[in-house]
Amino acid sequence: PPPPPGGIKELTKRAVMRDVHVSVALMEEFLAYARLNTQKGIESCGILAGRLSANDSCFNITTLIIPKQTGTTDTVQALNEEEIFEVQFSQELYPMGWIHTHPTQTCFLSSVDVHTQCGYQTMLDEAVAIVMAPTDRAKRCGIFRLSTPGGLQLVQKCPQRGFHSHPDTSTGQELYELCGHVYLNPRAKHSVIDLR
Repeated sequence: PPPPPGGIKELTKRAVMRDVHVSVALMEEFLAYARLNTQKGIESCGILAGRLSANDSCFNITTLIIPKQTGTTDTVQALNEEEIFEVQFSQELYPMGWIHTHPTQTCFLSSVDVHTQCGYQTMLDEAVAIVMAPTDRAKRCGIFRLSTPGGLQLVQKCPQRGFHSHPDTSTGQELYELCGHVYLNPRAKHSVIDLR
């Protein structure tokens, strides 16, 4: 039987990752949505979704979804994930990763963050984790991914939750890395869907 209408086409894994384009304006708009929590030292998150170019060579992050969420000074969790999936399915968007704040910390992925990123990157190799650290004078924004294969495999096999240390990867790679496949595109358009 044919697949149900709607949703996204199934992707073929490629030897080389597709480029990902994201708008700086999307990141700035996310910070505006997070401002009240940031002033209180509470983390906030958003979900990144996008479309694949017609020639299958590039993803464009076109949508910032602000989910219902709960945050603390060092964690944030999206709630009612079925609402996020419904938006992505109904608008035929690929789950491209997530964005979150570190309002009182530096720009990095915590052990909790790498587990969140693992879920996105297991679904889509190109998925990204954007960290906005407004008080970090050295690096206010970072766009990260788990190293492959080392970091991704290690976190996929890790049974621990909460804050914990990870051993070195079996490949000698760092656990995560800055993305080399992401481009800040000033012409990229985006929309925001606030589910709160």
